[in-house]
Amino acid sequence: MSLDASKERLVEIIRSFPSIEIAVVGDVILDSYLSCHAAGIANEAPVPLLELLNQTDAPGGAANVAANLAAVGVNTRLVGPVGNDAEAELLKRLLDERHVRFHPLVVPRPTPHKTRVAAGQHYYLRLDEEEDTPLTELEGTALKQLLGPALEGAAALLVSDYDKGTLTASSARHIEALAQKSALPVFADLKPQNVQLFHRLSLITPNLAEARDLAARLNPHSPPADAMKIASNLSARLSCNVVLKMSEQGLAAVDKGGEQTRLQALCRRPLNVAGAGDTVVSVLAAALAAGARLSEAAFLANLAASVAVRHEVTHAVSADELMCAVEGSAV
Repeated sequence: MSLDASKERLVEIIRSFPSIEIAVVGDVILDSYLSCHAAGIANEAPVPLLELLNQTDAPGGAANVAANLAAVGVNTRLVGPVGNDAEAELLKRLLDERHVRFHPLVVPRPTPHKTRVAAGQHYYLRLDEEEDTPLTELEGTALKQLLGPALEGAAALLVSDYDKGTLTASSARHIEALAQKSALPVFADLKPQNVQLFHRLSLITPNLAEARDLAARLNPHSPPADAMKIASNLSARLSCNVVLKMSEQGLAAVDKGGEQTRLQALCRRPLNVAGAGDTVVSVLAAALAAGARLSEAAFLANLAASVAVRHEVTHAVSADELMCAVEGSAV
C-alpha cells in the first residue's frame, strides 16, 4: 500500500524512541535453541539421532517483548513472575545484557522454559517446561507493588500475555488501575479469554485465530467475516485500536476512528517465525508512544517483523536495522 508518510517521517519516529520509556508486564519465558547435526536413525528406536552442536538462550514471552523494545532504543522496564531457579538467573543476565531493567516477582514455581531442537532447516521438537498456576491474590498484590515504581516516567504500559498464569482477574484489575492512575495507554497482546479482564485498552494485537475466537466470545451469533471486518468489529466493540497479525498474510490494522490499513508480509521465506509477534507489538507500542499514527506504527512493525524472521533464532530488531529497512522500503 502507499503510506501517507515520508521516509523522513518514519526515521524521525524511530530516532525519538530513546526519549521514551515503556513498562512491560506479563509472562516471562526463557527460550533455548539447540542446534544439532542430523546423524541418522538411533539404534535403539526408529527416531532421529541428533548430535548437539551448540545451544543459544534468549529472553522469551514478555521478556522478548522487552528485549525488542530495548533493541530499538526504548528505555524499558519489565515486571513479571519467575521461579527461584537457574533459568531465572540466566534470564536476568540476558536481560541485563540487552539493557532491560528487570523487576522480577519470585514465585514458588519454575520459570517457564521452551527448548526448540533443530538441525539445519528442519525443526524437530519443542519441549515446554512450565507450571501455569495462576498468581494468588497475594502474588497479584506483590506484582502491583513492583509495577507501580516501574511505571514512573513511563509513556505507556505494554501487557504481554502467554497464558502462563500472570493475568488473573485480580492482577488485571491492579494493572489497569495503575495505568489509569498514571493516565497511560495500555497496549496489549492478550489471549482471547483474558481480553475482557480489561476495560480501557488502547491497542490489542491478536493473531487471526485469536481474533476469530475473541469475536465469537463477544458475539456468539456473529456471522463469519474476513480479517478486516473482524478487526473493524473488534475495534468498535472494544473502543480501541486493533492490529491483526496474520503471519504470511501480513497485518490488518483498524484505528478507533475506523481508518483501515492493510499490509502484505514482506518476507516470503522466513527462517524462523518464533518471536515475530513480539517484534510486532513492541514496535507498534514504541511508535504509538512516540506519537505515530496507527498506520505509521503498523508499517514500521511490519518492516521489523520482516527483519526478525530472517534470523534462525529469536531476534530483537535494532533501531539501525529498522532504519535500514525504512530506507529500502517502497514508501
